[in-house]
Amino acid sequence: MDAEKRPPDADLSRLDALRQQPQAHHLFQALRVIEAAHPDRPRLGRSRRPAQDPVRLGQAPELAFPRSTVSGFGPDPRTGRDRLTQQAFGLFGPHGALPLHLTEYARDRQRNNGDGALVGFADMLHHRMLSLFYRAWASAEPAPCFDRPDDDPFGEKLDALAGVAGDAFDCRDAMPDSARRHFAGLLGAAPRSEAGLTAILRRFLGAEVEIESFVGAWLHLEPQDRGTLGGAVLGQSASLGEKVWSREARFRIRIGPLSLEEYRRLLPGGQSLKRLAALIRTYAGDTLDWEAKLVLRAPEVPPSQLGGSARLGLTSWIGQRPANDADDLSLTAPQQTQP
Repeated sequence: MDAEKRPPDADLSRLDALRQQPQAHHLFQALRVIEAAHPDRPRLGRSRRPAQDPVRLGQAPELAFPRSTVSGFGPDPRTGRDRLTQQAFGLFGPHGALPLHLTEYARDRQRNNGDGALVGFADMLHHRMLSLFYRAWASAEPAPCFDRPDDDPFGEKLDALAGVAGDAFDCRDAMPDSARRHFAGLLGAAPRSEAGLTAILRRFLGAEVEIESFVGAWLHLEPQDRGTLGGAVLGQSASLGEKVWSREARFRIRIGPLSLEEYRRLLPGGQSLKRLAALIRTYAGDTLDWEAKLVLRAPEVPPSQLGGSARLGLTSWIGQRPANDADDLSLTAPQQTQP
């Protein structure tokens, strides 16, 4: 689920579930839940002082092999702060770095004599080392990073692969930033190809897409591009008029067959058309022009009738149509404003 769309109390409900059944959670899962429930605090492993962390981490000094990586989670009776004890990482226990008799000694002093000095001293080290251990794992995982979209190191790496790293590329057009990261592998590949654009459009639109290259079109020449000097040969090095026919500057995208709802979203004024244009511009750039041929399924073609919201030439046609898919609508790229 997108972090922006997640209910505000979703992380709190997961925190309550962690309090009720801590042993049912994996250690990293529990730390992720705690971190997500406190967005106002620094990420675990990045705080300057332990007081900035939303939880204190420690190890339960046990001799037995653990049944779960998490032993307990709840408020510390001495400080009132949340405390998580675990058995997956630390100095004590059968997997610990210290000799086993020291685990037995620390456990005995804590349980039978009420002396938690040795355990507390070890937990001072456990807290920082475990926080750094979790941060090393979470920094390379997409889901924990995306819990905070404004602080997403994994997403920044994907942006760099896609060639759109930096604040200047954030929310610059109708193409969502998450979509750029999803297609980072294709956006970062060189050279750009017809197959790559086809794969992106099929995935993004959820429809069949075919691309036709070398579509002929008239290119209008700007005044500064028109020749005025002599010595040119008509038809070879010069053309007559203000426009020239070319098959090198345009390609056609055939999308569909589509349902009527999908078809309408791609019509002028629809959000899907804006996203389509932004996606194509991100991949193909501004050098080539393009046109989109929308194909509406034959059973979805609405009957022609007065009234309603029918748009002549877009969603309605005059006269009898053949009983096949409607594929006579071609849309050109909308005008883009430079970011």
